[in-house]
Amino acid sequence: MHGRYSKHLPARLAERYGEALSDPELLALREEVALTDARIADLLKRVDTGESGRLWRDLGAAWKDFAKARHGKDTDGMAAALDKVGGLIGRGQADYATWGEIGGLLDQRRRLVESERKRLVEMQQVITAEKAMILLAAVVDVIRKNVDDREIIAAISHDIRRIVAADPGG
Repeated sequence: MHGRYSKHLPARLAERYGEALSDPELLALREEVALTDARIADLLKRVDTGESGRLWRDLGAAWKDFAKARHGKDTDGMAAALDKVGGLIGRGQADYATWGEIGGLLDQRRRLVESERKRLVEMQQVITAEKAMILLAAVVDVIRKNVDDREIIAAISHDIRRIVAADPGG
């Protein structure tokens, strides 16, 4: 294995690096999109299914319990009600944070899908060397069928060989 980074990799990463280099789908993002979708689905299962309505109703009830205990000078009741209020606020904050993470993941998913779409479009626009040679052979065949002048055919053949020999792709 050789490359820009391989000589600096710890042994535990070197094997995975080699696998990544030999992966023909290295630039494909389908797995990342699927993983993002799975994470979004997992997060959606965690958010409060009653949405904020139930949370606000429970919070209002806990506050009433606190007010009632305060009016009755019941310190234990006030502490219990405040603990419940604190728990409900924590649930609301966790729910809010989860929705924030979902929003971030949806944006990440959008970027991944767009990148994968571009990659797939670009793959359709690339012609393999084999297909290029088949196309070139077909063009030469068409020229031979339609041009009778041997000197012109020789000149065209010479120019085509010169173009192929130049090999701009390396």
